[in-house]
Amino acid sequence: MHIPQLSVTVSSIRSSSAPIVLQGDWGEQIAKAKALGYHQVELHIRNPKSIDADSILHVLDQTAVQVPAIGTGQTYSVDHLSFSSLDMAIRQAAVQRIKEQIRLASFLKAQVIMGSVRGSLPKDEPEQKTAYYVLVDCIKDCLDEAERYGVDLSLEAINRYETNVWNSAAETAAFIQGLGSKRLGLHLDTFHMNIEEVSLEETIREHGRILSHIHLADSNRLAPGQGHIDFLQVIGALKDVGYRGSLGLEYLPLPEPETAATQGLDHLQSILKTVYSRP
Repeated sequence: MHIPQLSVTVSSIRSSSAPIVLQGDWGEQIAKAKALGYHQVELHIRNPKSIDADSILHVLDQTAVQVPAIGTGQTYSVDHLSFSSLDMAIRQAAVQRIKEQIRLASFLKAQVIMGSVRGSLPKDEPEQKTAYYVLVDCIKDCLDEAERYGVDLSLEAINRYETNVWNSAAETAAFIQGLGSKRLGLHLDTFHMNIEEVSLEETIREHGRILSHIHLADSNRLAPGQGHIDFLQVIGALKDVGYRGSLGLEYLPLPEPETAATQGLDHLQSILKTVYSRP
């Protein structure tokens, strides 16, 4: 029986307000993740051109740590590039950045998450329709690149307080299925789901067929076990749908990074053991 691996989020950018657990030098944080008990890391990279990919690959090889996914949120949160911008230059820069992430993902044998890079739509018509049209066009452009490099993309459902497009799992899944690309899957995050969905476990069961990645954070965006989400039910639903991807731990590095990383690991390892020991 396949038991999903836990993957901790890592970034070189330091920010206590960003939902990245381990922050700092790539090599040091990957080694720290392994020392804490992780066998996978999810790299959140602002700009692939600014990193030494060969050096990162060397550390991964030395530690036997895998990279299941690359997060791209800093494209929007730091550099303010988005697919829905009405400024063509900004859109083109956003697409170019994601294409660079796709090439890096091919090198690291990872998938690429597309979340906040979509931006938000203007409130007024007809600008809203125009922004949606160019947003979809940008995603199609990135999918063409993903096809060329054999890389899978995951489109994240993000809550209504952070964007006004594709908030629920159902909305996001409908868009993905409408495109009909085998390279594009659904990415869910329990923090966003806790806001948008009636039942986390039933949402997973309903959309399990196209679920390609998931982030686990508690209701307060702290480590699982620090809020009120029932992760026993969440993991049980993932088992029911035969989910074979990684379980990405993306939450705030509080009270401090190592404690946060250990809290999530311990809580979820216990649950995984319970759920996957059942007949």
